[in-house]
Amino acid sequence: MPDENKKQSTTSPAADWKKEEAYWREQHSQQPYADTGRSYDDYATAYRVGVEAVEKYPGRSYPDIEDSLALDYEHAGPASALPWDRARPAVKAAWEKLVMLPREPDRGMRDFI
Repeated sequence: MPDENKKQSTTSPAADWKKEEAYWREQHSQQPYADTGRSYDDYATAYRVGVEAVEKYPGRSYPDIEDSLALDYEHAGPASALPWDRARPAVKAAWEKLVMLPREPDRGMRDFI
């Protein structure tokens, strides 16, 4: 019988990466940080680090994990040699997309919280 007091992650980066990769491949060029001289592939490692961070650092704020994410990115050894200061916005965007509370599509957007 599972322990109901344990918080379980709602995402699994390994399982969701293909879906997230497809999303970011399509949306990348529309992001304000996307360098027109670089392709999605140059940012792919950054997006993946952001996706994996949701499970690796559950319940923590982005500022609390940013230094760890920089190390994770460097250890991932991106082939693009995109420096952390250029990769950071993509990491944060991927992380934020997954930590936001899901909304019901038919409820629309709220003007304020």
